[in-house]
Amino acid sequence: MRIVIDMQGAQTESRFRGIGRYSLSLAQGIARNRGEHEVYLVLNGMLSESVDSIRTAFIGLLAQSHIRVWYAQGPVSDSDPGNQARRDAAQLIRQACIDELQPDVVHITSSVEGYIDDAVIGAPVSVGQVVNCATLYDLIPLVNPGQYLDPNPLYKAHYLKKVDAFRDYDLLLSISNFARDEALGLLALDSDKVVNVSTAADDVFGPMPVSQEERSALENKFGLRERFVLYSGGADERKNLPSLIKAFASIKADVGTTQLVFAGKMPQFHVDTYTALAKAQGLSPSDLIFTGYITDNDLVALYGLCRLYVFPSRHEGFGLPPLEAMKCGAAVIGSNTSSVPEVIGWDEAMFDPADVEAIARKISRALNDDEFRTELVEHGIRQAREFSWDRTGKAAISAFESAVAKASSLPVSELQSKDRVQLLVETLAASGALAPGVLDIPLLAKAIDYSVQGLADKPTLFVDISELCKHDGKSGIQRVVRSILLEWLTNAPEGYVVKPVYTKAGEPFYRYAAKFTTMFLGKEASEAEVDEAISYRAGDVYICLDLLMDVLPHKQSYLNTLRSHGVSIFFVVYDLLILQLPHCFVESLQAHYITWINAVAHYDGAMCISHAVADELREWLVENAPERSRPFHIGAFHLGADIDQSMPSSGVPESPGLRIESLSPAPSFLMVGTLEPRKGHAQALDAFELLWKAGHDANLIIVGKHGWLVDELAARLTSHAELGKRLLWLEGVSDEYLEHLYNEADCLVAASYGEGFGLPLIEAAQYNLPIFARDLPVFREVAGEYAYYFKGTETQEITDRLADWLALYEQNEHPRSDEMPWLTWKESAKQLIAELDRVCGA
Repeated sequence: MRIVIDMQGAQTESRFRGIGRYSLSLAQGIARNRGEHEVYLVLNGMLSESVDSIRTAFIGLLAQSHIRVWYAQGPVSDSDPGNQARRDAAQLIRQACIDELQPDVVHITSSVEGYIDDAVIGAPVSVGQVVNCATLYDLIPLVNPGQYLDPNPLYKAHYLKKVDAFRDYDLLLSISNFARDEALGLLALDSDKVVNVSTAADDVFGPMPVSQEERSALENKFGLRERFVLYSGGADERKNLPSLIKAFASIKADVGTTQLVFAGKMPQFHVDTYTALAKAQGLSPSDLIFTGYITDNDLVALYGLCRLYVFPSRHEGFGLPPLEAMKCGAAVIGSNTSSVPEVIGWDEAMFDPADVEAIARKISRALNDDEFRTELVEHGIRQAREFSWDRTGKAAISAFESAVAKASSLPVSELQSKDRVQLLVETLAASGALAPGVLDIPLLAKAIDYSVQGLADKPTLFVDISELCKHDGKSGIQRVVRSILLEWLTNAPEGYVVKPVYTKAGEPFYRYAAKFTTMFLGKEASEAEVDEAISYRAGDVYICLDLLMDVLPHKQSYLNTLRSHGVSIFFVVYDLLILQLPHCFVESLQAHYITWINAVAHYDGAMCISHAVADELREWLVENAPERSRPFHIGAFHLGADIDQSMPSSGVPESPGLRIESLSPAPSFLMVGTLEPRKGHAQALDAFELLWKAGHDANLIIVGKHGWLVDELAARLTSHAELGKRLLWLEGVSDEYLEHLYNEADCLVAASYGEGFGLPLIEAAQYNLPIFARDLPVFREVAGEYAYYFKGTETQEITDRLADWLALYEQNEHPRSDEMPWLTWKESAKQLIAELDRVCGA
């Protein structure tokens, strides 16, 4: 069956309270134990602050494609009657989003939301065999209308409408037997439709050793004494805190310096009221402590350090704090009413919350009777094991299965067979929402487009080629972009629809690269479609193949929107050389690169072109990673070597003096790569000059365009005495002629001080060309035992190693690249897709 869970209970202000925690944990429990069932989450895009945290909470549990976001025009809160038209439209959009998923079960994590926040949860919609379900927490406002409802007639109307809708649900999941019995007693509900699935304490709660240093820090932070009685939870009237204060005050003389500590944020009104009451009861200011907001870690520590935990509440749907405390090893006592006995599970640990003396006697016994306190701790640990989110999740799934089995005899609704967008527009038109001045029609159209997307057969793989679209610089990076793109376009990876995209200055969004793609594939420009703005859905993947240092920082807002909607964002990282060898680059580039790599680190991951670069990136992130909640995935793949599959250019140098045949009949060494300081051309040339001076006959061929910070080297090459004799510098050769050089040369020289991969090494191996390489980790990774390595800290050392290599070559004993493993671009593209699949799969 397909289970769709409305997560608004974890999105509104409730996310800071028990309902939000329950909503999130229940959904996680269902997702973990779904078996063969499908689970989808549906989120409200108007409550955008919570979207990313919920997506993060389900990483590894659900694919991003199974977390959907719907959008509408706000505000829509029920507290303002003027929001009615927008609220009605939002309800229709939400329902259309759910209907498109073709659910068997729709579960509402909190059906009473929407009075203050922009949550939208209408009455259950009957769509044939679909089971509508909601979590039943409690009916406390209904039982206590004078306190919770009567002071606010608008809220009362909202709440009573939500409670009345409980009768229309096919299934209610109560959080305790008490909540179930209370609902059956107060509402006209079928008992078979209300199932207790209980609740649990989160995994963060458990025994935690606290060092003396940590304890001292807590004592200083909150003003604690060595012994204290703890309460955590809300502060409203039903929590019965005045009775706790009075009971504690009555036995204060018998418990010495013991304090009463209230953990958690409380309204200042309650703090002032309880402080005045404590003073009237004879307690000193330091006898009563209010911690204010407290982190989970601090709360766990307080649970473990307290002498006693007391929960005096008169009315609870479940009562989670005592369970948290028991799980942490605290001695726990509590009231004997509502659901609290289900939680504590031992009569001896309970008291009558209406009897202050009874509360006082139980506190006194627990503090002064060590044997009883030990029994409380041991019982609490055993009792806490009876509750887990996995049990609750399994119980919920079992209830869903039973309800679906009963509903299977119902006819399929006509609604399920209609086009949802068409139906939605028709319904909105009929309601008058499309009349002038009622709603923002362009905003409504955009909301519908992003909300009602159904179940796609395949996600889209957006391939960012913004730089290639603008200009093919014929660089190594551009060769990678061309080669991977060509492979994905001609042999689409299984499971994806490939769409090349680009962005340009002045536009905050991305466009389909339709015209470029048509021409890239050798078709006529007239066959191209218009480069329209992209449309995306949850589960799609964006990968930036190009290096866009100047572009990315300006597109983060748009990319953030994509990710909030469920698009996974990845970047190919070619190297970290600008950070490692800053003297080899134009000074201004380092600032651009740091901005770029920091922006990359905010998203889902980096696909590095070697394991060496992946390791370097991990090391950099340890010291420099920005604060983030989601994991950052680092993958690695190797580049391809078959030039003929990378959209090769053709042609040979016009001048005979620029061809290899013009050189002396001696072994020819080939260097491939843009002239730039880190490539080591200058040191290599120095080494060959020493080699020639020592009487060795050898040719040096340099293939690479004029780069940066090499004007002196370029001038030296163009005026060199050996140019055209034993030296060639070819600034712009075609791929066809490069292949010829690989075939005709005798050895590849890889003299770089740093590389992300070293593509010429595997291109050389494809042509069985021997390799003479600087001893870099990445070169070892690529070439292994199939290359001759040099340390090259001194130029003379390189010369000596060249002479050694020539001697080995003369004896036919030099290392060979014939059997060196290398990938085709097809295999490289598959490796990259496999890395993406590994990360994006649930």
